[in-house]
Amino acid sequence: MGRISGAIFKDIGTTFDILGGVIGSIGIAVASITVFIVIFINAVTRRKYIGILQGIGVCPSAITISYILQSLFYAFAGSAIGSAILFGFLKPYIDANPIDFPFSDGILVAPIDLTLIRIGIIILVTIIAGYIPARIIVGKNILDSILGR
Repeated sequence: MGRISGAIFKDIGTTFDILGGVIGSIGIAVASITVFIVIFINAVTRRKYIGILQGIGVCPSAITISYILQSLFYAFAGSAIGSAILFGFLKPYIDANPIDFPFSDGILVAPIDLTLIRIGIIILVTIIAGYIPARIIVGKNILDSILGR
């Protein structure tokens, strides 16, 4: 009987690990899509200014890099705020007040190494999400961009 109950807890732990991975992946996908949309809308609304910048001789790669830096700012700011909330409030609060499940106390497991890996993935995906819309807008005809066509 002892082996069966131990296997049940191991299965429950594995299930929560899988759920944590799925939820983390969904969070990364949502963050990257959000940054893509924000950068794309920003670039589209400033298409006229981007065309003027290109018309006066600003290198398209400089404009692209500026949008990548903007997306990196969003990634670092979001990661810093999220980490501060997680490690400064949620984890200490749940450690002090564990969730009362019928079979055990529920705690929040957020290892630093996995959190840093996820932050790294978010930063990498955000670079791509900043590059693509900037490249699309910069690749348009300069005159069409200036005239808003």
